[in-house]
Amino acid sequence: MKSRKEKRSYKHLDIEQRSVIEHNLDEGKSLSDIARKTGVNTSTIRREILRNRRFDGASNAKGKDPTDCVWLKSCKIKSLCEITYYCDKKLCKRCEWRRCHNVCKSYEKRVCTITEKAPFVCNSCSRYPRCTLERYRYSAHAAHEVATRRSHESRSGIDMTKEEMDTLVVTVREGREKGQSVHHIFQSNEMPCAERSFYRHVQDKDFPYAAIELPKAVKYKQRKHAKRESHESGFYKGHEYADYLELPEEDRAQTTEVDTVWGTKHDKKCILSLHRIDLHFQIFLLLAARTKEEVVKAFDWLEECSSGLFSEFFGLCLFDRGGEFDDIAGLERSIGGNGLRTAAYFADSSRPDQRGSAEKNHVELRKVLPKGTSLEAMDAYTLAEICSHVNSTIRKGCGDVTPMQMAQLIMPKELFDNLGLRLIPPQDVIAAPNILYRPYEGAVKPI
Repeated sequence: MKSRKEKRSYKHLDIEQRSVIEHNLDEGKSLSDIARKTGVNTSTIRREILRNRRFDGASNAKGKDPTDCVWLKSCKIKSLCEITYYCDKKLCKRCEWRRCHNVCKSYEKRVCTITEKAPFVCNSCSRYPRCTLERYRYSAHAAHEVATRRSHESRSGIDMTKEEMDTLVVTVREGREKGQSVHHIFQSNEMPCAERSFYRHVQDKDFPYAAIELPKAVKYKQRKHAKRESHESGFYKGHEYADYLELPEEDRAQTTEVDTVWGTKHDKKCILSLHRIDLHFQIFLLLAARTKEEVVKAFDWLEECSSGLFSEFFGLCLFDRGGEFDDIAGLERSIGGNGLRTAAYFADSSRPDQRGSAEKNHVELRKVLPKGTSLEAMDAYTLAEICSHVNSTIRKGCGDVTPMQMAQLIMPKELFDNLGLRLIPPQDVIAAPNILYRPYEGAVKPI
């Protein structure tokens, strides 16, 4: 049997291990318990928490402690300042006009025994929402981002001293003045870096040396590669389509399939589409850009419009694996901080059939906005009118009623008012292009 020392792999913690740390900190487990569950030393867990914990500052919540004085509970001091006519003989610690610790000589700052020693974070502390001390939390995703960025920064830059860099620049410049090639210079002198590294540093503008001064450097141009945000292994763990299929069938029947609809390839704006599959009901929200930040903002706004019932109507969402849906924590968390507002799952790559209902119902939108129609002139009012017409079409799958009528049976009127949606009379429903939204001069102009 291998000893503990022989088992060590000396690898960095991954997102799965950090998720275990966060979960156990939330439950108030000790560092030694967490170390056993993650398979690392207790000292590793200690360093991980101290290096990557998130500083949340003091609470600003209503009902928080008025001061961080150690004598807060037992203090009976009155009339510390000259504004006595406002006090009405109240205790200074309850003063609404001035912080008592700014004028009190007995003030002594209270030190948190939780953050000053193990576990060093407030994950399991019940006083966190109203605590006036310096608060820290450990979040697996935030810690992983901080650790990854620190690792990248530690390996970036130039691996040379200033003296070595100056010697390199002078040697190359003197050789070039004599007409020598860069290869000749590097072969005939002892240089602090390789020839290939030198060209890379010139390209990155790390040296006070212009690429035009090097004959070989100007023969090449940097290739343009499409930037794609890669996901680490396990990014979708717990949120994959296989996990979605393990849910009860009655829960999956009320799934909301989420997707984005584009205009032209030059558009910045796009449409966020939410399709409740059992109601055939669609919601269209206009995004300023196709980014994960804009998608989270749209979910936050929709939650505000839902009168506290977001989880009831959109509590289970199925997304594709587009980069605009990468902020899983942002999509799931509630703006009120009271748990999760939805459970996010993701279809497999290149499997639009797993979100077939949303893809099929986009046909109704494309009747009004054909492919290739620019969205740059689109506004929220026009999109809401389009959404009203799309949802006011009588569907055979709805029992010959409209999706709007079915949605109005279970969703509050405030939601429709906030979204600007209305039921269109059957004779007035429009499902033809360029009527609700008309193109002009290569762009699009709402009527």
